[in-house]
Amino acid sequence: MAVVAFMGLLSACSDNADEFLNTDSRMAKNLSSNVSREIVSHTFTFDVPAETKNADFVDCKAILTNVETQKKDTISVFTKKGNQYTGELSIQEGTYNIEMQGKVKYIIDVNNYKKKLPKAMIKKNIREVEAMVKTDMPPINIQKGGDKNTNVRLKVRNRHEGLLISEIFYAHTTDPEGRIYVDDTYMKIANNSDTVIYADGLAFVETFFTSDDKNDYQPDIMSQAMTFNTIYVIPGSGKEHPIQPGKEITIALTAEDHTKHNPNSIDLSKADFEICDQSSVQVGGDKDMPNVPNMLNWYPGFEGTFAFHDRGVKSYAIVSPVSMNQHNMKNFRYQFQYRFSFNGFEMDMKESEFFMPNAWVVDCVNLSVAGGNQQWLCASETLDKGYAHCGVTDFDDGRYNHSVVRKREGHNYVEEDAKIKGAPVESTWWIDPNLSLGGKWIDTNNSSEDFVSNSCPTFMQMKLKKTGIRRIHM
Repeated sequence: MAVVAFMGLLSACSDNADEFLNTDSRMAKNLSSNVSREIVSHTFTFDVPAETKNADFVDCKAILTNVETQKKDTISVFTKKGNQYTGELSIQEGTYNIEMQGKVKYIIDVNNYKKKLPKAMIKKNIREVEAMVKTDMPPINIQKGGDKNTNVRLKVRNRHEGLLISEIFYAHTTDPEGRIYVDDTYMKIANNSDTVIYADGLAFVETFFTSDDKNDYQPDIMSQAMTFNTIYVIPGSGKEHPIQPGKEITIALTAEDHTKHNPNSIDLSKADFEICDQSSVQVGGDKDMPNVPNMLNWYPGFEGTFAFHDRGVKSYAIVSPVSMNQHNMKNFRYQFQYRFSFNGFEMDMKESEFFMPNAWVVDCVNLSVAGGNQQWLCASETLDKGYAHCGVTDFDDGRYNHSVVRKREGHNYVEEDAKIKGAPVESTWWIDPNLSLGGKWIDTNNSSEDFVSNSCPTFMQMKLKKTGIRRIHM
């Protein structure tokens, strides 16, 4: 009995000793960690985004997170010098992730004009806008005796990053009698990221200018903003319309089964949204499909019915507005002048339209005509350096029943005869045999390379696959 008790006492003492040693080891480790990591003074220099030059910080803060301890330090006081802001921080040595939250405020610059403009026009065109900012820097290492300054290049951020335009079907179908059917056009928007993105509040705009008619518009703000005369916005409070990674949504001109009116057409009754103008519905010019939510028309006083330009001479963009809303559109008016010329007749013109800062653009696609009638592109090259098209010449009847479709990684495209009953001319189109397969969409900001021009519309391809034939001939 005594031996057993003695052995138990030794075991208890051993356990206590082990616990003491473990506790002591942890304390020593923590003490060692604290001793080895000194507090150092470090300066951070932030370069404002290139498209927001001379910008001012608005409620900005830089958050540094220690990779090991997850402790956060924040810089909220900055000093401006030119296009840079600096902030200082006393921080423990270590490796940090850096995050920037907030906005920048800047002026759309209209002073880089070629010709002298009336002072009143210049004054009316000075507009202050905002953009959200971020940084994509890799983790930084801060050590005593190391670099005392870290340069941080800021980028424009928007809440719809990762979305892009994956298809624009603008050239209409034709019916078996060869007549143009105009209600079945659509646009697709894809989530090219790895996370869910909510489409609520995403705007779709069409440029005012056309690629087949270039004039010397002054002031020229294309390097800073898009000039538009169409804007529709996806409704929602913020998290009502999720787009899953690798998936698309469809915005239809009219969300109905068009094969009921034109057997050569497609079924858009399951579209996610439709473009319906209530002022036109009231006079019988537009249809409102009650089962599909309508896009919100932000264009003030709009009366009429929207339609995609069927020759493809406009540019289109999806945009994440920062300080624009349906009620303050007047703050985004752009007044310009140019010399109109046609067949020897010339006239000075003054007009005004709306502008959208390039910093808000999520994705842009230029459309233009092939065959030499292109005079310019209607968006800055920073947004899109090329263009997509339907047809091989301007006013080509072969453009009908064709679309422009964004390429996907790992997909091959096959050219086939596009034999459609009643089509004005015989033509070919491009088919994706692996349309249903996934893969990232290609986006190099060059639509000449990123898109398959003269493609078979994807809804048409699905129809062909379902019927098992390679022609539309009802």
